Amino acid sequence: MAQHPVFGADGDPDRTSATPPSPPGDGGADDLSGALREVLTLTQLARTTLAERLGMPLTNVEAVEHVVMASSAGAPIGPAELARRLGVTSAAGTQSVNRLVAEGHLSRTSHPSDGRRQVLDATPSGLGHVMGELAPLLALLHRAADGLGERERAGAIHYLANVAAAYRAYLDGDQDDATS
Repeated sequence: MAQHPVFGADGDPDRTSATPPSPPGDGGADDLSGALREVLTLTQLARTTLAERLGMPLTNVEAVEHVVMASSAGAPIGPAELARRLGVTSAAGTQSVNRLVAEGHLSRTSHPSDGRRQVLDATPSGLGHVMGELAPLLALLHRAADGLGERERAGAIHYLANVAAAYRAYLDGDQDDATS
């Protein structure tokens, strides 16, 4: 089993320690920020590991993730929007979509109201392939909330909602509006 470093108290991934960071509430003003940085770093490492286990490039895993999330939200996306979300050219996005369709991970259909456009969806086999590897992590993450009281859950939800708002504000270029 691979060992992953525990980051230093300041969240610096280059400074590892033998003990986990102090639990929140030990008085450090940066406890939450440090814990969040560690989670974000480990999330990226987990995504890379997921891609390796699936035998897929990370960009393709991210593509499937974007398609699934958009479809789940009731707003399916097409190849051009997928390319934008991946930060690649439309030609590179089309190439990824073609590869994922050929491999059976995605399907491409006509947009329900605009037949000139296409929408993407994960195929049952593509979704099964990804979820087969992702399900154990999702189960571990679900168990991470075990034992939290209602006030702790409410505090965690409030903090994560503020973090999400900060990311949205940054993406929109409006850093002054992050937690208002």
